[in-house]
Amino acid sequence: MEALATQPEMSLAQRWQRLREEQPKLRIRNAAEALGVSELELLLCREDGVQPLKPVFGGLLSAMDDVGDVMILTRNDQVVHEVTASFRKFTVAGKGTMGLAVGDIDIRVFLNQWAYGYLVTESVGSITRESLQFFSDHGQALHKIYKTSTTNRDAWDRLLGNYLDKERPFPELLAAPVREPRADAEAVDVAALRNDWSGLKDVHHFHAMLKRNNVDRLTAVEVVGKEWVTRLKATTLETHSPLDAILEQVKSSHCPIMVFVGNPGIVQIFTGTVGNLKRTGPWMNVLDKGFNLHANTYGIRDWFVVRRPSADGTVTSLEGYNAQGDIVITLFGKRKPGQPESTDWQREVATLESALCE
Repeated sequence: MEALATQPEMSLAQRWQRLREEQPKLRIRNAAEALGVSELELLLCREDGVQPLKPVFGGLLSAMDDVGDVMILTRNDQVVHEVTASFRKFTVAGKGTMGLAVGDIDIRVFLNQWAYGYLVTESVGSITRESLQFFSDHGQALHKIYKTSTTNRDAWDRLLGNYLDKERPFPELLAAPVREPRADAEAVDVAALRNDWSGLKDVHHFHAMLKRNNVDRLTAVEVVGKEWVTRLKATTLETHSPLDAILEQVKSSHCPIMVFVGNPGIVQIFTGTVGNLKRTGPWMNVLDKGFNLHANTYGIRDWFVVRRPSADGTVTSLEGYNAQGDIVITLFGKRKPGQPESTDWQREVATLESALCE
């Protein structure tokens, strides 16, 4: 692969074609990484099947109600989260910078990160597949919406008629932002952090609390102490991850959970029970009707049980972080604001801690 990425006489399209010949099942995200470019750069190498969308993405998502079932996909480097359902009342807030849908499709969207969108038409075997794909200003794929066999085709086509952009110029992508360094654990005022943490009344205020204490999330979790955080044993070739364990537990008990997966542009949430679990090499998979999860647990280095106080009582999560310190997946028990956490979920987490406490 290194040779492919260092042959200046070959165009990017030619290098991608050669890579596909060598690895026909390679996904575009992985191909882009192998070729040293963004996913959007690679997508735009195609001669057809890629049409730009008007950059009014909040309006487009707000207009999805009539389209019916779609498959939405959000991912980061380690986890892919797929939900098949219908949009209901996507709303835009924060002067157009944020949006959310709450229902079978449950997403929190940071629209200020969304720069480009495209209708992508591609052939997969004998099937023609259409999707709406959204990217950052440096070409990172943020979110994808796929037309399904149960999508209202007329409503889908009307949506495209309103939001396809025939005049949009070719994008000028920016360089990827430089990653901010993690906080120096030795410089963190741990006593102040613990005091602030213990005073939380709403889990949605957690990020503001971290900012006040000049600490990133992973460092805070590492230093705040055992009153609030339990580190779990990491995945090895011989031992499956805490994700395997908790999913097997809640499958057996039918305990409903919430699974959060995100990237800089969106957080996508599933709420419900899980049933069809399958481990394939480094991947732990949920393969249920309406919800698929694919987690490369070999790429998730750190796992923690994290507890935070709230006005509704303690809220408990299982959190996975990659080697760069990014949170890539979070699991909670099913809960609505104003309700206490379920005792069933608390029991499942206590069982996990007993088995995997480091």
